[in-house]
Amino acid sequence: MNYRIFPDSTLLFTGLADSVYRVESHGMVGIDLGIISELRLGDYLSLRFLPGLLFGQRNLVYQLRKKGSPRFEPTFKEYEMKVSSIYIDAPLLLKFKAQRINNYRPYLIGGAAIRYDLDTKRIGKNNDDYTINQNPLDYFYEFGFGVDFFLVYFKFAAEFKYSFGMRNILRQEPTEYCSVMNGLKSRMFILSFHFE
Repeated sequence: MNYRIFPDSTLLFTGLADSVYRVESHGMVGIDLGIISELRLGDYLSLRFLPGLLFGQRNLVYQLRKKGSPRFEPTFKEYEMKVSSIYIDAPLLLKFKAQRINNYRPYLIGGAAIRYDLDTKRIGKNNDDYTINQNPLDYFYEFGFGVDFFLVYFKFAAEFKYSFGMRNILRQEPTEYCSVMNGLKSRMFILSFHFE
């Protein structure tokens, strides 16, 4: 899980910023648990609904100008803001399957997902200083690929998927941590193992 940051002009022209000199997003590893439901539309096409829960965290690392340091030769300190998330995940995907070769079949997937973050009210408890507020509802578009392996008693699939948030989830507030950003969007790279 990670963020795409849209910086404000006060951050791009650092002489205008109050005390925040730079902000970066550091992605973290999470876990996704869900169930699979599939509607077969043809020999090579199916519609998949994969509801579940997604647990993860992203860190925003701020480089702050120390108080009292000169404006054009400043000294800095870092503040790491931990932003945890527990998403109710509801993706709806189209699965385009290739022809089966022996006991495996590659496929492409694409579609959209709705995610609601249950942890938006609690994230302030993870940090010593200020924590940004987010809008809990987000929409994603997703695409990826995978391979189905047909085993004796079940089908196993390994799947790689990119997920990009479409909404600006940052709630603007008059603080130095928010004012340096015009927007914040979610990004995820998801590695899934399916047992069917």
